[in-house]
Amino acid sequence: MAAGQPVGDDRRAGPDAAPSSFERVDGPRSWRTASEALAVCLHRPNRRRIGLIAAVVGSLLVVINQGGVLISGDTSWVVWARVALDYVIPTCVSTMGVLAGTRRGAGTE
Repeated sequence: MAAGQPVGDDRRAGPDAAPSSFERVDGPRSWRTASEALAVCLHRPNRRRIGLIAAVVGSLLVVINQGGVLISGDTSWVVWARVALDYVIPTCVSTMGVLAGTRRGAGTE
């Protein structure tokens, strides 16, 4: 085991060791400015996570909030606007969760 490597960590030590999923360096890991925050949100794993959460939670909200109206067939543009909002809200919430979890403090690099 290499010096400084946590006990129980079976990864190889050295420059050719593959990074763990936590240590990935292929995209933005944190943000401080608005442009960095946008890059974090547009990073592929984060986009996929945000989209999956929005799809699952949004679909549940549509069933709960608009299910009866959609089944009855009595829809209007207002109902469809509400369906769209049922997907927009979880998208915003999951995006804020990604940003809150990746924000870099003022004193860190």
